[in-house]
Parts: sequence; C-alpha cells; structure tokens
Amino acid sequence: MQNIRKIALYCRVSTSSQEKQETIETQLSKLREVYKNEKIVKEYIDVCSGFYLEREGLNQLRKDAKNGLFNVVAVYSLDRLSRKLAHQIALIEELEKCGVKVESLFEGDVDSTPEGILNRNIRGAFSEYERYKIAQRMRDGKYRKAAEGDFVWGTPPYGYTIVKKGGKRKLAINPKEAEVVKAIFKIYLEEFSLYKTAKRIYEMGYRARTKRNGKNIPFSPFMISKILDNEVYIGNFYYGKTFPSEPENPRKEKRKYTLSSRKYRPKEEWKMVKVPAIIDKATFERVQEIKKEMAKHSLKPTRHYLCQGLLRCIHCGYRYIGKMRSKSHREESPHGVHFYYVCPNKASRRRPGQPLCHSREINTRTLDTIVWEFVSSLIKDKEKLRKAIKNLIVERENKREINQKKYENLVQKKLEIKRKKSKLLDLYGDGNISKEDLDEKILELNSQQEELEKQIKEVEKELLKVDEIEMIEKEIEQACSEYMDKIDNADFELKRRILKKWVKEINLPDEGGILIKVRIPPPEKPIKIQFSQGEKVVQTQNTISEEV
Repeated sequence: MQNIRKIALYCRVSTSSQEKQETIETQLSKLREVYKNEKIVKEYIDVCSGFYLEREGLNQLRKDAKNGLFNVVAVYSLDRLSRKLAHQIALIEELEKCGVKVESLFEGDVDSTPEGILNRNIRGAFSEYERYKIAQRMRDGKYRKAAEGDFVWGTPPYGYTIVKKGGKRKLAINPKEAEVVKAIFKIYLEEFSLYKTAKRIYEMGYRARTKRNGKNIPFSPFMISKILDNEVYIGNFYYGKTFPSEPENPRKEKRKYTLSSRKYRPKEEWKMVKVPAIIDKATFERVQEIKKEMAKHSLKPTRHYLCQGLLRCIHCGYRYIGKMRSKSHREESPHGVHFYYVCPNKASRRRPGQPLCHSREINTRTLDTIVWEFVSSLIKDKEKLRKAIKNLIVERENKREINQKKYENLVQKKLEIKRKKSKLLDLYGDGNISKEDLDEKILELNSQQEELEKQIKEVEKELLKVDEIEMIEKEIEQACSEYMDKIDNADFELKRRILKKWVKEINLPDEGGILIKVRIPPPEKPIKIQFSQGEKVVQTQNTISEEV
C-alpha cells in the first residue's frame, strides 16, 4: 500500500519589511495551489536571515520531522531553507534520515542520485555567492555614504534628530534631549553613581524614548551608563562597530529564539563620522576616569568597612578585603568584634603555588577614623583648597605652550612618515624598489608611526589637564558648600560618598603610616600620615599640590 503524502510547507523572508510586502503570502499561495489536492498538515514561517540555523520555525519543523508529523517538506526554493550551502546540505540529509523528502517549486524534487546532488550543490553555491555579493554591495554602499557624512542608520542616538540637507540625511542636535544628556553628565560628576543619577533624572521628570504600555520608561542605570560611554556626544559617531554572528548560547526552547548576535570589530576598522558635539571632551574624559575608578569599588560596603575598595596592596596590587577576627579574638576584644583590612593574597592564596603576601593589615576603626578626619579637614579648609587649585592652574598653563609645541612637532613627524610611505609606493609602482624592500621599509615606518601616535595621545591628555583642573575646582566648590553643614554629623552613607569622591587610593607602607592619594584636589605626592595605635591624628608630610 502506497504511503499517504503528508505535506509541510516552509516559508522564510529575511526582513520584516519583506513580510509587510506580502512575500510570505506569495510563497504560501503558490505552495498551497501546487499541493491543493494533497494533505497539508502544517505551515512553518520564519522572518529572519537564512544564514543562521537558529530559527524558531525551522527548529519546530526539525522537531516535528523527527516525530513523523509529515513525510514531505515543500519550499518555494531551496535557498528558503538556508542561504549557506553547508547548512542546506546538512538540513536535507537530516530530513532524509527522518524519512522526509524535500521538494522545491523551482528546483523540483531533491534527487539523491550523484547527478541530483551535484545539481543541488551547484545551485546552493550560487545562492550562497549571491548572498555574499548582495551583503558586500550593501556594506560598501553604506560605508561610502558614511564617508560622505550621510547618516545611513535608522534611529538617531538619544540627543539627536535626523535632518535632510542636499539629499543627504544628517544628524542635528535635538535641543530638548540634549538638555537631558547634559544633565546626565553633570549629575554623574556630582553623584559618582549610576543609580543616583538615574534617580535624580527621574525626579526631574525626564524619560527615555523607549516605550512600555504606551508610556516612555524611566532611564535605568544601564541606559545612563551607555550614554556616558558614547563618544557621539563629543562629536565622534562610529559606523561598522559590530557585525552579525550566530549566537553561541541561544535561548531556551520555550522562549523566542535569539536569531542572531553581534560581535565587535577592532576599533581601527570602525568608520568615524563627525557630528555636532553636545558635551566637551574634558567633561567626557573626566566621566570615563570616574567610571573606571568606581568600577574598582563595585563591592557593596558593609557598615564595618568605610574605606572598602580604596586600599591597594603595595606588593601584589590586589585591593584589600575586610576580615573579622576568629571567635577567640572576639571573646578577648573589649568591643566584642574586631574587623581588619587585609590583602586577599595574605588571607588566602589567590592561585595554587603563589606565595602568601606579607603586606601590613590594619584595624578598620583605626584607618576609617584617620582617613575620614583627614578628608573632612580638607573640606573645611576652603582657602587652602582654592590656593592649591590656583597654583595648579598657573603651573599647568605654563606647561601648555611647551606641550602645544611638542604636539605640533609630533603631528608634523607623523605627516612626514605618511609622505615617506607615499614615495615608497611610487618607487614600487615605477619598478625602482623590490617588494621585499618595500615591505621592510613600510614595516619600519608603521612602527615609528605607532610610537608617534602613543606620544600624541599622551600630549593631548596633558593639554586637557588645565580644563580638568578647572572642572575639579567647580566640583570642590560645590562639594564644600554641599557638605559643610553636614560634615560634623555625617552618617555612614554620606561619609562613604565623600571618600569615594575625594580619595583615589590608600596604601600601607611596610615602614608604617598611611599613604593617601587624594583625587580632589590632585596632590603632588601621596600624602603620608604617621600615627601610633590609639592616637587620633597626626601629621601630614607635605602640602597639597600637583600630582606627578
């Protein structure tokens, strides 16, 4: 008895716009017409790229094929199964093992004879080649438009809008959203916290573009972080940062599948387009510096560890952790419990075979008291701070002219290397230099160019330092006025917030004392405080001046 043919229809389009143009319905209507006199048991539809195997409809089809739900899969053309030849062959072989035959309106029955397989592979190879050519043409076209300053993407970044000028789409500043971006940067410089920045932005009534239930949602700390990291706000918009790739860890079957993921290209391959800036570069650099520092203090402090995240071991570089003494110590302690800051490599070996660190440890109450009294005394002495800042500005202004000349000289050397490369290529083109000599010379010039670029970046940072100092001066003025009335009765949270803002790092030298590297204002050297157990404070070895 002949088996009854049970048909499954599979259709796929690459984008949602194709779906709206009814290409899915076109495929289905033709397939239904061809198989109208046969039993169609199920229809499977995907709206995604044919380059990936992780597709919701295709995964369900493969599962149903194993369960024997049908014995024929009908497609509009074989490239609907997959645009990638290897995937196409693997899918057909998998279905054949399940007793399922693949039929195509264009290619007809998929023949398993050597001639049929050859014909199928040739068609698949052309299909894959066509996909690559289409993708390359689209990518080249976007890169060309981007190089001409045309905005070829869909949604503009927050703070910007798209305007058309001379037939091209350009990014222009959206005044209302730009005010929100400026507020986010300003508040973060005050709070040093993503959560508190998001909270204040919410209280000011600002909302993100994203909608949920028809309403704009509040800015989350994650959104705030993305905005603070985005170079578009200093005028650098990058195209081609990522490329699509097959997901390494697709989501569980009960949930919708991740159709693709994206990976980052090396930064040198990104294409930069200059756009109007909303934030000045000094502010942006200051925020990045603070974010890096705050990442080091990401551990949640307890009430016993005011300086958690600020101490760094001078021997192995690890940040100190908090430790509580053993039960016997607790019983002997007049306070009931003793807490200490200890290098984690002293508390236990970080890696097998690594020797234990012999760095100093210190009682949390002793350190927290000394550091807090020192910082609070700085905040109270406004005149001393102002004088230190003015001295910094004068000194760095004197260095500006030297650094500017150094910068111009380095840029000139970089241009000279570029000219040398051009001459070498001309010589090679005229046949006056061999390929081996050309490669050797270019390699040498590239090495020189890389070194020059490093030096240029260092000088650029020096040139920005004056602006940074002026910004720090404003922060100090604001901090002093904000904390002056509260500092004598500050609770743990306020103390923690002030220390995170003012202290960059604390070290414990082997010979005794405490080294404090102050962030606001920048010191010339770490400030050393000598103390003896039970003594409150002490002396500072040097005055506040520029950090070297």
